Amino acid sequence: MPRPSVSTDHILDSAANLLARRGFDHVTTEDIAKAAGVAKGVLYLRFASKDELFGALLDREFANAVRALATLVEEDPRGGLLSRLYLHSLRAVHASPVLTAFYSAAHGESRVVARLVRDRSGSRYPARQVLGTDFFEELHRKGMIRADIEPGTLARLLAVWSVGLAARAPHDDIDALVVGIGDLIARAVDADVTDTTPGKVAFAEFAHRLIDHAEQTAPAGAGRKEPRP
Repeated sequence: MPRPSVSTDHILDSAANLLARRGFDHVTTEDIAKAAGVAKGVLYLRFASKDELFGALLDREFANAVRALATLVEEDPRGGLLSRLYLHSLRAVHASPVLTAFYSAAHGESRVVARLVRDRSGSRYPARQVLGTDFFEELHRKGMIRADIEPGTLARLLAVWSVGLAARAPHDDIDALVVGIGDLIARAVDADVTDTTPGKVAFAEFAHRLIDHAEQTAPAGAGRKEPRP
């Protein structure tokens, strides 16, 4: 049984701090145990392998990012438009150094991340962004994206932008960059509508499914972390 004096969240927090500084290919279980102040064997009471630990951390970070994103969208009067959803999703992802590192490494030469993507195929995060093709198609059906825009092509294009932004992180002024991207999308893609409620409702339902899916695989003792400001 896990030692009650050491929380799973404490172990994941220690791993997150290391990954943010060193990247996925340069952190060992010994490093994590030392940072968490526990024996290496304690880690293996919670996780069968380092990859399982990293996967649990990514699930937690992803769920927290989606939760923060849902709040931003709900509080935004124009939050149902794609430009606003995309802007808020970039802000939520880049508030997490772990997710920024993951999305950057997912398209590079990281052996650890490639293994995570392969082994967790069909999960929430492998080699894709928070907003995927299915959701773009839903926004299109709800009238939030211009009728003459093909949502699948648009989703692939914006995924490339997202990866490029992650690959060059950290940025001196990430907010200025995402606001600029949001403005371009608003001019080129957003439908000319007054009421964006259909998009907000669609995203709220989508976010709920994503969070539930991520938390179903959370290890025992891993609680919800408050989103970063």
